[in-house]
Order: sequence, then C-alpha cells, then structure tokens
Amino acid sequence: MGEVILHRLTGSKKALEACRLAEMLYQRGQRVVVWLSDRGRAAVLDEYLWTFAQNSFVPHAVWDGIGDADDPVVIVTGVLGNPNRAEVLVVGDRLQDTVAAREWPEVHDFVTGAAEDEGKKEAWEAAGFRAREVSGVGPDRPRR
Repeated sequence: MGEVILHRLTGSKKALEACRLAEMLYQRGQRVVVWLSDRGRAAVLDEYLWTFAQNSFVPHAVWDGIGDADDPVVIVTGVLGNPNRAEVLVVGDRLQDTVAAREWPEVHDFVTGAAEDEGKKEAWEAAGFRAREVSGVGPDRPRR
C-alpha cells in the first residue's frame, strides 16, 4: 500500500503550496497528477503554476478527461484518473474516495486548520495507507 504525506500548513492557501510541491516533484523527475474537485479550481491552479514564482517553470496541462497526457504534471478534476502514468498524486481538495488513490505509491495531501481538513490522517489510514505528517512544503522534505 502507498504512503500519504500530509503537509501541515500554517495558513489556508493550498494553491501556492500545491504549486511549490508540484515544482519540487517535477524537479526530482517525478510524474505528478494534481487532483482538484472542480474545473474552476483547476483553472486557478493552471494559471498559478505559470505565475507563482518568477524563475519557476512547471510544464503541465489540465486534462480534459479524454486519452492520455504526456506532460509531467497534469491537473485532473472530478473523477480521479492517471492520464500521464504518474507515480505521485497531489490532492488539492478533500478526496472523498481515498481508496481511488491506491494506484499511486506516493500521495501528498494538505492539512490546514480548516474544519474540512479534520480527520484526514485517519481517513487515509482507514483506506489502508501509511500516513505521516510533515511541516509545510519544501526541498528538505524526505522522499519515500
């Protein structure tokens, strides 16, 4: 079963942290799926990935739900899919069906002080994942 790394955030701005995490994983040579619950949030993250840091470049695409994708980072909405054969899943919203993430050996999720983030560790563990918390997002975070 895979491992879930829960990134404990001091604020509630998950989009910036998702961009930083996607960039870090891409720079490590990993293929990534970033899952969001709806297209509006995906559009915001899509734009933010191009602009969140002046010297950053994260090649990515928003998946339309049809076929495969060659981009190393793909934003997926609605039904969880793996169009780019990613080994890492970044969960940008609360994933109701955590069992659907079993395809990925490494899953990253965010935990803030918001009520919607309560019980995430327990939910992942109940789905059979090993879950651990780290503070924030950064290059010093250990790999699996």
